[in-house]
Amino acid sequence: MRLRLLAEAETEIESARQYLNLQVLELGTRFLDDLDLTLQEISLRPASFPKLETLPDDQPYRRALLSDFRYAVIYECLDEEIVVVAVAHTSRRPSYWLNRRSQG
Repeated sequence: MRLRLLAEAETEIESARQYLNLQVLELGTRFLDDLDLTLQEISLRPASFPKLETLPDDQPYRRALLSDFRYAVIYECLDEEIVVVAVAHTSRRPSYWLNRRSQG
């Protein structure tokens, strides 16, 4: 299934990469590698990741955790594509991305 990232998610990825590279040389690259593997898993098995338990049941969002970093990929499965709504640090501002729209 096709995977699309919202512009806000792309901005979050770049911000995280830059921040991590400032902490340790090449840490941002390791983050991108981990993210890429997670996105591949989402593309292959989108329904295998859990729905967000903190949201009402009618919300379509699922969460995939990165293996080595404290980030989650928040996404929703539509008929024709998977839309990544956010790439969020797991201990900061929960649900800040809820007002983002995957359509359009």
